[in-house]
Amino acid sequence: MQLKLTAVGDGRTAQLPFGSVVIRAKRMAGAGVMEVFTPDTTVSLRCGMQLTLSADGNDIFSGYIFTLESSRFGRRMVAADGIRYLLCRDTKVYTNISASAIVRDICGERGLTLGGAEDYGIILPSFVADRQTLLDIISTACTESEKMGGGKLTFLDDAGQLRLMKEESLDTGLVLTGENLLSSCIVSADIGTDTYNRIQLVRKNRRSGQREFFVQEDAASIARWGVLQYSESVLQNTTDSEINQRLTALLAQKNRELVRLQLDAAGNLLCRAGFLIRVSLPEMNIDGKFRILESEHRFTTGGYTMKLVASEQSEGGV
Repeated sequence: MQLKLTAVGDGRTAQLPFGSVVIRAKRMAGAGVMEVFTPDTTVSLRCGMQLTLSADGNDIFSGYIFTLESSRFGRRMVAADGIRYLLCRDTKVYTNISASAIVRDICGERGLTLGGAEDYGIILPSFVADRQTLLDIISTACTESEKMGGGKLTFLDDAGQLRLMKEESLDTGLVLTGENLLSSCIVSADIGTDTYNRIQLVRKNRRSGQREFFVQEDAASIARWGVLQYSESVLQNTTDSEINQRLTALLAQKNRELVRLQLDAAGNLLCRAGFLIRVSLPEMNIDGKFRILESEHRFTTGGYTMKLVASEQSEGGV
């Protein structure tokens, strides 16, 4: 693999040597960052310059320098991707809008490069966000779309281009096993973080002013885990049919045990936060598709390795 690190700014383009590069990202939870050490002290660098890492001619990270430290041994830089510019707070009010349209509006307003915006055709009748980060607004729009029966959406930075992608667009087709890439795997199971087997929706009756309660539950998992209730309010104009659809979708998303894998492996550029991989470890009774929640790719003179945190594809929630 031929790696190339390039800095661009002030009308200049410079290729930099590097001793180590670490790229970290979390799915829908903040900006991706690239931390670089370069022994070079001659090229003029500043905060705000574009920093791009490519492998065999293909960009794998592109962002802007937010931290620059210098010493007589070289310089350390931390660059953040385009999602960093969506961490400011704002207030948004939309009606009859899709998640992809919200993404296009926000990226257009901020002058950010949008490579594509997919969704499942779900229209949000009313969407209000008060002083939330723009990333949280996008994340909430994706969650609301899923609650209304749409599939899972992931918003990410793809080497300088922001993208909103459907689940089926994120499948890498890659299989990780103990015989090809994996060196270690830790498995955890949890029902205390975001697991619910009783869903309650509350609607205020327009005429009487009384609250109306709508409930769906799963008796089998209640017998196993006890009652784990999730409750939220819906708009007054939400129909019974829409409420039932939302109940069904929420129960399907949240009535499950959360299974997480912590993986150490030889590096593979397909393994990015938000993307799907297959993990096959028969000796640990693991064989299925997992969504990468966190990724760390480390390039050094000694080689290329990665650390991943992944969840089962069937797990709901953003």
